[in-house]
Amino acid sequence: MEDGLQTSMRPPEEYNLIEQLQNGGLWAAIIGMAGMIARLLLSTAPGMTWGKAARYVLAAGIVAWFVGQGLKDVSMTQGLRDACVGIAGASASQIVDFSILWVKEKGSKIKG
Repeated sequence: MEDGLQTSMRPPEEYNLIEQLQNGGLWAAIIGMAGMIARLLLSTAPGMTWGKAARYVLAAGIVAWFVGQGLKDVSMTQGLRDACVGIAGASASQIVDFSILWVKEKGSKIKG
């Protein structure tokens, strides 16, 4: 290999998996999940099961990750970015519920 190419590439053992996940939005997912957990703890709505709560927390992490990726190149303070990610994670339950109802409705129309 050429010397210029060889010096610019790091060997695989120098890559830190945790560092790569953090750069990829791991903290955004954790903040979104924390926002959903806070919302669930403050909720008095009947009918909450452990499965439904787990689904909401997982969905919050995914939504917050996407929002974090979208805001990565936007010029704003870190605190405001974290607030946006947290709010997106906390509102993910409405997105999940609507999506499930929509799929069920479309499935019932296909069955006849």
